[in-house]
Amino acid sequence: MLQFILVFVFCTGALAQAILGVTPVLPSATIELRDPRSLSVAADGTLFIADTGHHRVLAMDATGKLVVESGGFGTEHGQFQWPRKVIADRGTSVWVLDYGNRRIEKFSRTLEYQGTFFIPSDDDSRPRQIEEMAVSPQGDLYVFDRDGGRLLRYDPLFRVQAELGQDRGQEFISALSRMTFVPKLGLVWWERGRPEVRVADPLLTQIRTLRLNYDGSAASMILAASDSCLVFGTSKALRSWCDPALPPDSLFSLTADPGMNLKRLDDIAFANRHAMYVLDGLAGAVYRVSLSER
Repeated sequence: MLQFILVFVFCTGALAQAILGVTPVLPSATIELRDPRSLSVAADGTLFIADTGHHRVLAMDATGKLVVESGGFGTEHGQFQWPRKVIADRGTSVWVLDYGNRRIEKFSRTLEYQGTFFIPSDDDSRPRQIEEMAVSPQGDLYVFDRDGGRLLRYDPLFRVQAELGQDRGQEFISALSRMTFVPKLGLVWWERGRPEVRVADPLLTQIRTLRLNYDGSAASMILAASDSCLVFGTSKALRSWCDPALPPDSLFSLTADPGMNLKRLDDIAFANRHAMYVLDGLAGAVYRVSLSER
């Protein structure tokens, strides 16, 4: 295990030193990933990975041992076409954004199929394209309808509760690339090329922007929730935002450790306050980063 010391800002805002231990999880002797795009950690510590290029979702323990998998290229339930995002919610459900099939599929933690969600088109042709999704602790599902340029909020019974944006006009949302739900802040999203993130309350009524110390030139912005804090940035610099009344705090740079050798930062997910997973989609690699107060 590689260890190095960096400065880390905890969500309390107090500056503290931390020892970060970096453990490679994947690839392993038995599992290789192809262009993975997303990972998520369930409350029991199970790690879920959207292995996009292999059209599957993996469930693994903290050491990288396979627990169960679901997938295979196809349209049947439990099959995928380029799954782009996986979310293990705070309950027992796992949500998979099945991009090529224009749907979201819901599973148990053991990846047993539970249901399918899609946005029907106005003319009953193929469903609208869901580009991104987020899930609240209460089980509300937020989706970005790329074809309609809008955000939609559904309750746990998949009934529409709120809408933001429209097919045309100033509220049209055209380039939403990342989205997450932070309990203390609400729905947070980033639109490609913009130097800020947008934040909406859970009802999608009050909208505000958070200006970032960021030039907008990066191809992707990482957004993740850690307890009640938003963690955002790129491999060059990650920052946390925990108190709406205060500016964001600086965290650390993942490229500061040569042992990690990131080629492309695709996603991060917090197992708890002292551990997170890092996904390098280009290298097909997953790392576990442990954090401990000094």
